[in-house]
Amino acid sequence: MQGHVSGTYVCLLFEWLNERGLDAETVLQRPRPDLDERIRVPFQEWREMLERVSQLTQDPFFGLQVGSRITPRHLGILGYVSYSCNTLGEALLRLQRFEDLVYAVNDLKVSFEGDLVLLQWGAELGVTGELADQTVQAALVSYIRYIIEPEFTPSYMSFINPTPSEVKPYEDFFRCPVRFEASYTTLAFPALWLAKPVAKPDPVLRDILDRQAENLLQQLPANDEFVDALRHAIHAAIHAATPNLDVVAMRMHCSPRTLQRRLDERSLKFQVLLDDARLQLAKRYLSKSNTSLSEIALLLGYAEQSAFNHAFKRWTGSTPKAWREKNAAVSSNW
Repeated sequence: MQGHVSGTYVCLLFEWLNERGLDAETVLQRPRPDLDERIRVPFQEWREMLERVSQLTQDPFFGLQVGSRITPRHLGILGYVSYSCNTLGEALLRLQRFEDLVYAVNDLKVSFEGDLVLLQWGAELGVTGELADQTVQAALVSYIRYIIEPEFTPSYMSFINPTPSEVKPYEDFFRCPVRFEASYTTLAFPALWLAKPVAKPDPVLRDILDRQAENLLQQLPANDEFVDALRHAIHAAIHAATPNLDVVAMRMHCSPRTLQRRLDERSLKFQVLLDDARLQLAKRYLSKSNTSLSEIALLLGYAEQSAFNHAFKRWTGSTPKAWREKNAAVSSNW
């Protein structure tokens, strides 16, 4: 999938492995990057590194430990500029503005729900996966605890990913209710925390670093307009009940061969993009109790409900009916 993470962030995993007496470069099959946010690691490579560690350790929750090691240096200039802010609110504004310097995948959206602040990530560029999500959310919560106070506790967390074999390791780490199979990955916390002071504010340094961060942000490659247009075309094809490569190519005003070539150039697979789009739409429809499963199957371009049931279980490990019931039960408890 599209996107990248910084070399500074990837160093978290190298350091965690080395601390356990493992040769990180051998395990990850690549040299350790320099602590430099200008070094870009393709997000797909980051996911593959996490998968290798998961297979080696047989620990499905190791990302929580990796994320807990976060310090400003792992975030590069974003870490230092946020650490020099006056309050958590100021620091989170920098996170939203300069997020792409460290973690350029799905964009952060900030909103309010009553007296709660919601930091949310969707799946516009694809579902990032359980290991990547647990690592980055553990890093974010740990970083807030690092710059504000260790007692920081979210009101709740939610993840787009399927429910893991155990939820308790997540609840123990985040110290709050955690749910899965949500429409967005969400960190929710009381808005009162926004006024909490950062441990070592330095407004003069903050202003200097703000300018440096802006300059670095301008150096990032522009978003891939082809991928954006392709996702729109796939969504349109799904709504027209014709989600196949030939029809999407026609909507993109090119031949199927040209579309396939452009996908290959970006290491993208049409079926993966189609599945990602269908999964997000399916979750949206399932959240509406008045839409039947057979109707959802048709809306997603499936001729039979059984085909939709099979695909959804392959994506999430759960049937559409079970996902809807679980999501409704969890939502009612909140």
